[in-house]
Parts: sequence; structure tokens; C-alpha cells
Amino acid sequence: MKKLAAALSLAITFAVPTIVQAQGPTWTTSTIQKYNNYDYELWNENNQGTVSMKLTGDNGTAANAVGGTFESTWSGTKNVLFRSGRKFTGTSGQSVDGGGAGKTASAYGNISINFAATWSSGDDVKMLGVYGWAFYALPSVPDKQENGTSTNFSNQIEYYIIQDRGSYNSATGGTNSKKYGEATIDGIAYEFRVCDRIGQPMLTGNGNFKQYFSVPKSTINHRTSGTISVSKHFEEWEKVGMKMDGPLYEVAMKVESYSGNGNSNGNAKITKNILTIGGTTTTQSSSSGGSTVPDECGEYKKSFCGGLGYGSVYSNLTAIPSTGDCLYIGDFEVIQPALNSTVAINGVENTCGSEWSDCPYNDKPDSKKDGGYYVYVKTGSINNYENNGWQNIVAKAKPACTPPSSSSGAAPGSSSSDEEDPEPILKNRIPITHFSLQTLSDKALRIEVNAPTIVDIFDLRGNKVKSLNVYGSQRVKLSLPSGVYFAKVRGMKSVRFVLR
Repeated sequence: MKKLAAALSLAITFAVPTIVQAQGPTWTTSTIQKYNNYDYELWNENNQGTVSMKLTGDNGTAANAVGGTFESTWSGTKNVLFRSGRKFTGTSGQSVDGGGAGKTASAYGNISINFAATWSSGDDVKMLGVYGWAFYALPSVPDKQENGTSTNFSNQIEYYIIQDRGSYNSATGGTNSKKYGEATIDGIAYEFRVCDRIGQPMLTGNGNFKQYFSVPKSTINHRTSGTISVSKHFEEWEKVGMKMDGPLYEVAMKVESYSGNGNSNGNAKITKNILTIGGTTTTQSSSSGGSTVPDECGEYKKSFCGGLGYGSVYSNLTAIPSTGDCLYIGDFEVIQPALNSTVAINGVENTCGSEWSDCPYNDKPDSKKDGGYYVYVKTGSINNYENNGWQNIVAKAKPACTPPSSSSGAAPGSSSSDEEDPEPILKNRIPITHFSLQTLSDKALRIEVNAPTIVDIFDLRGNKVKSLNVYGSQRVKLSLPSGVYFAKVRGMKSVRFVLR
């Protein structure tokens, strides 16, 4: 089934002017668009067969509002979905209104959807319900599949609150499906499950992520209308260990139907889809124990981490930080951005271009700040291919920081001088077992290595004249004088070559 997040549509009870529009656009190909303050999407795999999505909704605020409604038909399709709701952040968790990271689900207060639908499909794999994406906070990013296998996961979560479905239950049929608990919400007994998606489409390309499900325990509780207390599901998930403590990306009402063979046929009408946001907000606990943490503390400056205050800096972790995260560490061997990404260490930025040959490692600063390093992912991500851009990371707790007090002469951010540095607990460099070099015309080389690494070029006097980031088989053109040189990869024999 399609697992790409996109725009959603929800009716919102914010105080906005009433907009009356009886007729909206009709789409016949895959489209994403905001309409009457709702985010809509039609997705048809390979644009196969014939589809139609007619937008019929309003902005959900008038006396007889219907919200983000639509009518859809499909025939001869393989996998098709239609949805309408609200997108809260960008695909990296940043606020769509600007100003840094988006808010957690609990920060929005109560979220609910009042919906009504009629639909028909001959497919076994089909669903009607709430759908969306969210993010983990950095400390909560999983490192294991549900079967216990160690795996590097992204910080993204795809979630479903199923109201009606076909004979196939995606919650129990998903990879490594594991039951976490159950609860009765809105009078319906739900089962909570988590599944693994490995190397599958997510918000930012393909990757590994978790799926969360709320699915009725009995088919007699399936329904096509009513109120869905979305926030209550989020709260119950948290109780059983299904964390969703990072920014909320979206909430939407979705219809999806999958045949897999191009013979899908059906229709659906969402006649009510009113999203309500607001009400009592769940108070989140503070990691600082309730005291106000200054924005700048000790040697830390907000400029180190894109304006983040000291209280927003993570520490005592070795997990790879995501876009907008700032992590304090004790030491490191290698940190390298991914392509088209920028990573700063103690405020010194390093940007990778669109090719690995233009993607240097971050230089280690000459001196530490507060006894360590503040690593900030400004844009993009860290090179997480087998963690080659995140090697030998030393976890360390950031210094305690409290507001200045008249009864204390200690400077904020000071730490004990006899604190022992912890040993590295993440050592995941891929061994280099193959390194070869071939000279080409026009001062070019063909370099082959089995894993991402640095190839250093030395002249006959032993002076390093060039460093190259290489992975796989790569052609590199050197701007060096003609002559004899040596290429060296750590742990491998050097290769002598002549540049002409």
C-alpha cells in the first residue's frame, strides 16, 4: 500500500472568515493542493486506469459546514488513495509557519474529526479512517525492529486510525506486527499495533520507519460516520510505549483501495470531514525540572545551533540527529553531512554539495566548548549510510545550567573538573576491504572502494595535496601538476600513480 505522506484536509475551528464555494476542482491525475484551508491529495500509482476526485468542501466554520469533503471514483487502478486534512509541518518537522520545529500533537490540544462517508470497493485491501505522519523526538528514535533485530530507523512515524476496512487487516498483516495494548475510545474497543517498514517510501525518500495502528478489535465496530477523538488515540499510544513525542506532521481523513493487479474499481463520498483543533492541552513535563533554562549557558551560544536555546539541546545520546536537532557530545572521530546538507559543530558550518567529491567531513574544532561539541543539523541530514558519517561518537551529558542565583557564586554551565569522559559506545565504521585506482586521460582517476571513505593524495615529498570522499566506483578529475603521486586509504596499501 502507498505509504507516502502528503497534503491532508481537515476542517478547523479557528476563527477565520466563512468561505462559501459550491463547486471545487475535479482532478483526474495525481495531485496535491490546498483548497478552502484543507490539504487535499489524489494519488494513483503510475496514473493507471481512470480516476476522479471532485473537491466539494468548505472551510468547516459555517453553521452548516461540511469541512474537507470530496467525491471520488476509480476503475482499472492498482493502488489509489484520496485524502483531505491538515498539514502542520514540512517533511523534516519544521513549522510551515516558520520559526523552527513544529509542535507536538499534545501542544495542539484536543484534535477530533466528525466524519460521514459512503464507499464501495471490491478490493480486499482497503481502508477508511484517519491517516497521517509524525516524528519522534531524538531520544525516542527506535534502534530495533519489532522482532528485536537491530536496525537504524528514521524519526518518522506513519499512523492509521482505521474506521472501516476490507477483509485484509493491515495492522496484523504488516511486517513484524506487534500488539502493544488496547483501549476503548469513542465507545469502540481498539487494538494498538506497531509494524516495521524497511526500505519503503516515507516523507523523505525511502527508508526505515515505524507504523502505528489503532484498529477495531471486532468488525461489528466498523463504521462510516461519527466522531473520532484523534488526540485520545495519541494519548493511549503514549501509555503503552508508542511514543509520538516529536512534531506532528499531519492529520487527514483517507480512503485507500489496493488490488495490486490493475483491476480495482470503486467509489467514495466523504460528505462530512470537520477537523477540530483546540481545547484542553496536555501539559508536557520539562527535562529541566521546571526551572527556566537560559537561552545561552556556559560557553554555549544560540548561534551554535540555529538560534535554539540551551534547554532545546539534546545530550547523553549517540543517536544520529535529524534536521533542526542540536546534540551535545563528548567527542567524535568522523561527522559528515549527507549530500546537499549542512552540519555545524560548535557553530562552524560544513556544507556538502550534490556530489560526494564535493562533500568533506566536518573538521574537528581546535578546542571544545563546555568540554564537548555542539552538533547542529542545519539543513538536510547526516550521512547515515551504514553510519559512515557518524563514527565513534562519545555520549556525554551537557553541563547543568541554572539561572544565576544571589546565593551561589558558581557560573552557570560549570561542571565538575573530575568528571570522567565516557568511553565511545558507537563504533560502526565499515572496514575498507577493496581499494583500487586507475589513471585516465586529462588528469582523471577511476577510484573504487567498497564503502564510503577518504582517499588522501600525497606528492613525492610526503605532502598531502588533496583529500577525496569516495564511495563505489567514482571518476575524479584532479587539478594538480603533472607528476608522480601516492593515493592512501587508511588500513590499505598506498597506490603509486602518474598524473599526466
